Amino acid sequence: MTNPDTGPRPGRFSLGTGIALGLDANLQKIIGVKGGEIHFEEILFRPTANGGYPAGPAWAGAVGSYFAGIDQHNDIAGGWLALLTYQQKLFHNRVNFSVGRTHPRRYFFFNNCDNVLNCTDPIMQASAGILPPPYATWGGYVTARMFNDVSFEAGAFEANLNQYFQHGNGWRWDTRTASGYLLLGGFNYRRLQVTHLYGGRYQLSGFYNSSQYTDPYTKTTHYGRAGAEFRGQQLIWRRDHNHPVLSPIPKGLNVFGTLGFAADPSAPFKALAEGGFSYHGLFGRLLDREQIKFSYVRASRHQMLYQRNLRIAAGGDPRMGSQDIMRLEASGHISIYPGVAFEPSIQYIFNPDNYYNPSAKKISSNGVVLAGQLMIDMGFLSGLSAH
Repeated sequence: MTNPDTGPRPGRFSLGTGIALGLDANLQKIIGVKGGEIHFEEILFRPTANGGYPAGPAWAGAVGSYFAGIDQHNDIAGGWLALLTYQQKLFHNRVNFSVGRTHPRRYFFFNNCDNVLNCTDPIMQASAGILPPPYATWGGYVTARMFNDVSFEAGAFEANLNQYFQHGNGWRWDTRTASGYLLLGGFNYRRLQVTHLYGGRYQLSGFYNSSQYTDPYTKTTHYGRAGAEFRGQQLIWRRDHNHPVLSPIPKGLNVFGTLGFAADPSAPFKALAEGGFSYHGLFGRLLDREQIKFSYVRASRHQMLYQRNLRIAAGGDPRMGSQDIMRLEASGHISIYPGVAFEPSIQYIFNPDNYYNPSAKKISSNGVVLAGQLMIDMGFLSGLSAH
């Protein structure tokens, strides 16, 4: 990633790496446990450049704004246990539960924008206090399919940002550094494109985090923060809509969007609204996807007053930053070879906040952030995985 002309320190560069090593075990085939599965994944984070915590001196502090700063992994340990769960399917797969070391975003706040790098969420991560994916903590999740396309889902997870800040690796399984618990619940409506001409997915989720929070401006403390999000993705046009054979990845146009809020004056961000379009199969390339997205986030007044106070204390600009932060982004998923893909993106940020570097003397100007991600599926290339 690079920020040519925006942020407290324009023209900086960063590099992040994630090497995922994992396995999935079907216990029905191995020992006869019907519907039982074990899942494991470890993520290694080397090499990296210009990352780390505290964020101010690193890439996130150079770009300042939450929108761009969160897109880059800010990994401070060499690796993290991302998944170690037992999964059980019951009643002909109508009920499904998992328990173990896992992350809420494996089940909630699904990536609806078809780009791994830029499907970030200021409500889910900054305001709800969830560790960034793929950092796992203790958790359990259950979903029950009530109708063919509608399911209820609920989860309870350990809230433990402290282990991350203490350079943990996810293998310390005691809960002494936990700050509380995180509860999530909601409904999921999904029509698969392999079975429906115009498939789509919609998810309504609410959260409650029991941790203690400190208002950055007033310095008062309280327990508990709640909020909710609605996310959706819908195929609205497909080139082969008159064709009798359904395709799981049809050439066509998808629309997606998100609405979210956090009900707490001390939350850094109060509301999120974004929407965009994604086209699959441009120029006949069935594995390619191109997207355009507009995002709006409303920062809390207390967050912007806090940033202004730190600027004044540093001898900087005494003006109030804008609470209305926006981003226009174009991105893509380009298949270089089956199992190898490149995801470029260009985003223009309007009224950037300085969430990751609140002590900077200047209010950041509007500007461009460029990013690219190379994805290599070694399991597919080696024949070990059918995905």
